[in-house]
Amino acid sequence: KAPRPVVLNCSLVPRRAFARSPLLPAGEDPSEEALQRQELGKRAHREVQIARRRRREADDETVLYRSAEAAGWVVSSSEEGDQVQRQRRAIDRYLSAQAEALMDAIVAKKPLNEVVDFTLEVAPSIELPQPIAGDGVFIKDALRGEVLAGTLLAFYPGSVYMPHEERWLGGQGPMLERAGQHTSSHVIGRVGGVLIDGLWSGLGVPASEFDVDDAGLEAIVAARLEKEGVDSDAGRQAARSDIEAFCAGLKEERRSCAAKVPWPDHRGDPKRVRALNPFSVGEMVNHPPNGRAANVMGWPVDLDFTKGEAYMRTAPNAFGLRPPGAPAPGAPSPHTVVMVAAETLKPGDELWLDYGCELLDLEDIPVWFTPAALRGDAREMDARASPALAIRDELHAWRTDFEARHGRKPTRDELMSDPVSSALFETFSKYRKLGDL
Repeated sequence: KAPRPVVLNCSLVPRRAFARSPLLPAGEDPSEEALQRQELGKRAHREVQIARRRRREADDETVLYRSAEAAGWVVSSSEEGDQVQRQRRAIDRYLSAQAEALMDAIVAKKPLNEVVDFTLEVAPSIELPQPIAGDGVFIKDALRGEVLAGTLLAFYPGSVYMPHEERWLGGQGPMLERAGQHTSSHVIGRVGGVLIDGLWSGLGVPASEFDVDDAGLEAIVAARLEKEGVDSDAGRQAARSDIEAFCAGLKEERRSCAAKVPWPDHRGDPKRVRALNPFSVGEMVNHPPNGRAANVMGWPVDLDFTKGEAYMRTAPNAFGLRPPGAPAPGAPSPHTVVMVAAETLKPGDELWLDYGCELLDLEDIPVWFTPAALRGDAREMDARASPALAIRDELHAWRTDFEARHGRKPTRDELMSDPVSSALFETFSKYRKLGDL
């Protein structure tokens, strides 16, 4: 399978995206100005992809909120936060309601067609090259002939790692290697830092690493800070906060060997996962082919474990870290990601999820990866063909989006305080100095 997001975390397949700049013809000695253009081209390509990804994410949220609003999940002006934050909370409630309805039917062993009017199928991908792509996920049947945008389609099953666990264990790579997982190809990240490994992995943590008193904590923190060469108060506080959360999580009764539900019924076996919940196939969704837009989006959902033990046994996810004696794959975890239709889908359609690998450094982007297109925009320019014009167009798109949201033009302070627009403007200014704009 090909690696998937993020938000997100992809396998790092080294490549050299700009071995030779398109602005530097073969056989010519690079002048200082040509080298400057070459470096600007690299920067422009990355900044344009990041800006386009932000627009795709904004489009996704607009689709989801319209669906939530149509279903009666509207925002109240009395809620805290700005309009975007209120809309996201409405989306949270809307998708959580869909997830809970599906989970309730599974727990009660009701026919799933009483809750959803479509079925999914895992089968070899048709539009992507084989055998690299492997299987994908398709809409098999739809009672009404189509599946509407905003419909929850699938869960992303797998082992869950909390953000403080990843930080304390040295980052994603060292943590997964210690957990016996030598690829991050199926690791997806949620906003906030929760990671889910769709290939399932796990790590039994010795009691000596978490079952310690306050003096032991201080000694562990001191050793860690010395090893990493950190001596600031902020660094000490961050390390202390992470180790406290790390210890507290592993000491929870629900994650112990004495827990009433020590593991989900499927035990982390993909066949049993899908037999229990046919919609737990999110880890099989592919990235779209070149020139195609994603037709599904991922959204974080926390399941309601207060509904009881039977509910926990059907959870599609489990905690990756476990204390001594606790069985693999780990205790049920409420943290998951759901796949949601971003547009109307029909039987036979393959699901496409934007993996977001453009957020990686250029040399780390997988060789097969091309950024997902903006939905409805087939004229999207390849930033490498004319990086100066691509930067100009993205800056104009940012200003247009700002004016649409706020009903006025942005100030210079607003332009420079936004990390995306400020980076675009800086590169735009450099191209102007070179006379390319």
